[in-house]
Amino acid sequence: MNNLAISTQGLKKKYGWKKEAVKGIDLQVPKGSVYVFLGRNGAGKTTTIKMLMGLLARDFGSIEVMGFDPEKDPVSVRSRVGYVAENQKMYDWMTIGELIWFDKSFYQKWDDKLVDSLLSRFKLTKDLKLKNLSRGMYAQVALILALCQDPELVILDDPISGLDPVVRREFMESIIEILHERERTVFFSTHIVNEVEKLADHVGIMHDGNLLSSMPIDELKNNVKRLRLIFEDKVPEDLSVAGMLKKESSGHEVLVTVKDFRKELMDEITNKYRPKVAEVQTLTLEDIFIAMVG
Repeated sequence: MNNLAISTQGLKKKYGWKKEAVKGIDLQVPKGSVYVFLGRNGAGKTTTIKMLMGLLARDFGSIEVMGFDPEKDPVSVRSRVGYVAENQKMYDWMTIGELIWFDKSFYQKWDDKLVDSLLSRFKLTKDLKLKNLSRGMYAQVALILALCQDPELVILDDPISGLDPVVRREFMESIIEILHERERTVFFSTHIVNEVEKLADHVGIMHDGNLLSSMPIDELKNNVKRLRLIFEDKVPEDLSVAGMLKKESSGHEVLVTVKDFRKELMDEITNKYRPKVAEVQTLTLEDIFIAMVG
C-alpha cells in the first residue's frame, strides 16, 4: 500500500529555451505529514505545485498525487485535494455565503458544520462581500473553501505571503489548530520560514530549481549544526570543515555551519586546529534555510 500522498521522480519543467524552473526533483510526502516546502521567491515552488495539481504540464518525470497522475486523471486528484493558490483569486462580486454555496456544488463531500465553525472562528459572516475583505480575511475564506470539501490532502501555496506580521501569526495559529483537529496531509509552500517551524514535521528546501534537502525536521536539525570555535590566536586561514555551508569569523572566534554532521567531526577539528573552545549549536529552521540557500 502506497504510504505517500505526493511522489515525483525526475520532475522537470522549462520555460522557453533557457529558463529551467524545476531541475529533476524527487519529492516524497508521507501521508499524514505536515510537509513544509521552503524556498526563496523564484526557487521553483509554485511551478512544482502547479504540476502537482495538473495545472501545468511537466516536461519530464513522473508525478503521483494520492495515487493518481494529475495530467492523466485530474478529476481524481482535485476531488481529493484542497488547494489554496498563491495570490488566489475568487469571485469578488459574491458574498462569502454565495461563494460557499457555489463551491459546494462541485463536491460530493462537503462539511457544512466545519464551514460554520471556521466562519465563527475567523469572525466572518456570510453576508460580507469578498471585494470588501482585508487580505487576511480573504486568505481565511480561501482556506475555508479548501478544507470544507473534506480533502485527503491540503496544498497551500504561500497563503501567508503579503499578510502583516500580526495577521500572519493569527492565521498560522488557526491553521495549526485546524490541522491538528482534521488530521490531514498538508503540503505547505512558503518563503517565510520562522512562522512555519512549529507546524512542520517534514521539510523540503528548494533552491534554483533543485531540491536541496527533504527529510523529517528532527533529522534535518540533527544533520545541520553550527560549530563555535574559539582560538588563542587568530582563526587559522586554512580552516576547512567537511560539509561546510557557511563560515563567519570575528577576531578569535569562528562559526561554521555544516551539513551531514557527525560527532566524530569535533574530534577531527580539535586534533587538527587545536581550538581553545569547541562547541556544537542546534539551529532553528530559519538558520538552516539561510545557510543552505544563502
